[in-house]
Amino acid sequence: HEEHRPETEEQSRRAAPTGEFELNYDCPTCGRVFSHNTALQRHLVIHSGKRPFKCFICGRGFTQSGNLKTHMKVHRGERPFPCSMCEKRFPEKGLLMIHERVHTGEKPFPCTFCEKRFASQGELRLHRRTHTGERPYHCSICLKSFSRHWHLKTHLEAMHSEVVAGFTRKKFPCSDCDKSCNSAAELRDHQRTHTGERPYQCSFCDKRFALSGTLVRHERLHTGERPYHCSVCDRSFNQSGRLREHEKIHFGENSITIQDFRQ
Repeated sequence: HEEHRPETEEQSRRAAPTGEFELNYDCPTCGRVFSHNTALQRHLVIHSGKRPFKCFICGRGFTQSGNLKTHMKVHRGERPFPCSMCEKRFPEKGLLMIHERVHTGEKPFPCTFCEKRFASQGELRLHRRTHTGERPYHCSICLKSFSRHWHLKTHLEAMHSEVVAGFTRKKFPCSDCDKSCNSAAELRDHQRTHTGERPYQCSFCDKRFALSGTLVRHERLHTGERPYHCSVCDRSFNQSGRLREHEKIHFGENSITIQDFRQ
């Protein structure tokens, strides 16, 4: 998924304009700063949800032409950058650099809200949304919003495929049981119920989890974080479901709460 694809250090650097004064262009959505307006305009496409650069082979969309060019290497089988510590190969040097941190344990990107650190800026950006509650991907049909692009894509395929042009509800069948999933990511998560794989390790204790979302909710037990706030009173909760149950006290048992639209 492109949203999860981390930026390389080379891509994140922006050359400052020459001359006596330096101009900064701030993203109004996430606050990221760019030294050129053209770089800001390319970045703004990420928040718009538009992916104008389409792969003619698989139909995948990308926010930038450079990302599409890198993706095309996958179809051509080009992976010219081998890892010196394992057998994996990568289509570009920046992705290899980030992968090698799996072996070295290097995590140069710290979270400013908690003590966690990350191997790439992309992973840090996604993690920060668990603190800020940012959901930059909005469904144009209903009022729901999402923190990751592929969550919005899965939502559109599952809920609005009959009215969204270009979407057909593709099913991903499990090879171990009769279940069919709405996306490759959902199938991957489901298959862990068969394999027993638990790739997500808690930073505070020895527990491991099959799903990243389960890990996020578990770690709140350690940190005390309660990111879901009642819109009526001062109470806050560590899970959105508990907030929904609480808001029924204010709005009634059968009401639709704000949280129903945001999840």
